[in-house]
Amino acid sequence: MRQLPVYEFVSGGLMGHLRLADPDRGFEFCRAVTGRTLPAACKEVLSLQHYLSRGAGGLLAPRETADCDGQLDKTRIVFRYGKPGKWPVEATARYELLVDGGLDATFAFSFTKELKGFEAGIETIVPRTYTGIHVHSGGRWTSASPGPKAVRFYPRNLGAAELIADGRWNGLRMAGTGLSVEPRGYDYPIVAVWEPGDEWALAYMGLTEECSSVWVNGTERSIGMALVGSNVRARSAVTCRLRVLLCRANQLDDVLPYYRDFVQEARAGRRR
Repeated sequence: MRQLPVYEFVSGGLMGHLRLADPDRGFEFCRAVTGRTLPAACKEVLSLQHYLSRGAGGLLAPRETADCDGQLDKTRIVFRYGKPGKWPVEATARYELLVDGGLDATFAFSFTKELKGFEAGIETIVPRTYTGIHVHSGGRWTSASPGPKAVRFYPRNLGAAELIADGRWNGLRMAGTGLSVEPRGYDYPIVAVWEPGDEWALAYMGLTEECSSVWVNGTERSIGMALVGSNVRARSAVTCRLRVLLCRANQLDDVLPYYRDFVQEARAGRRR
């Protein structure tokens, strides 16, 4: 047996734990502060799970094959991932707690070799019994329930849909998981966890230019976001930003102003 450091945190209306040194690295939302109803407890929140490129999938790289160390201060945690096996990628994942409840995650990738159609898969695990997962697609919010042995993808555009179909997900297909691509794709790179009657939603959001697709995995009961979604050159670097936020929401459209605020803030920060 070995001792694993576990820390408790409070972020606005959210309470939870984070871990530094086991496979379930990162944050877990456990409960809400009194007076707020948490839509669903989530673990491994915005965790770096996959490296994917043209015809090649590393579905547990870097999670299980890269050297990783974590450093913690009062408001943030930083994980640094070495190159996992043959993947010429090093990464840093920085998570910062938000005063309103939630966290920002900034992922920085550096490449020692060229990769075609590179994507980094970021996932969050939600309870298997939970059904209130929604994506904005085709001009409206739609339930994103794929079934117990399937993954449903919502790509950014046709180019992103072609990446999904190029063989990178064959490991799941060969294991008996069905893959489906929503032809209308996503309108906004948001996944909202909410049930009618709740006063709060957990909203996972990214930037369109950085997020090539979002998905819901019914087998693993996870929600995911693919970052970058383009060719990368040797000796180049790419940085992407995601946010998960506890939003006051009596209906799903109440999430959209929070998303617009995030986009404005993230793009303004990039221009500095």
